[in-house]
Amino acid sequence: MSETTDILISVAEQEFAQAKQSEDQRANITGLVIVVASAIQGGLTQTGLTKSALPLTLMLIAIGAFGMLASIKLYERFRRHVRLKFKIRQRLEELYPDTRLQALLDLTRQEQQKDFPFLRGVRLYLIWVWLHGFIVILGIIYTIIALLH
Repeated sequence: MSETTDILISVAEQEFAQAKQSEDQRANITGLVIVVASAIQGGLTQTGLTKSALPLTLMLIAIGAFGMLASIKLYERFRRHVRLKFKIRQRLEELYPDTRLQALLDLTRQEQQKDFPFLRGVRLYLIWVWLHGFIVILGIIYTIIALLH
């Protein structure tokens, strides 16, 4: 292989590792948010939904909003690394057209869409964001109930 190819492959591997790290961080943050939200939920069970519970309900909103923002930011980072990795793949195909990388990618996409047609429009990052959004909504509902008591 040429020096150019070696460099491209090395950078692509680094970008894949960075993309994976963003996904791992998102999973870790989500796990932490769920643990904290569960603890707050437990605290609310003990205190009841009165005005004295407002610090907990507001914390639930804050932790959910943090999770949403972190998920969106980490997805943005993930997409940047994946985008560069795809551009490197395109460059490698220009250098080595016999590899037919784009044709393999297209075939794989078609097979994936055929096997899972109902998931075609579902964006994984939105599932993560909505999980955190549910925590925010729960916090808002609890806050309203606490204010009404």
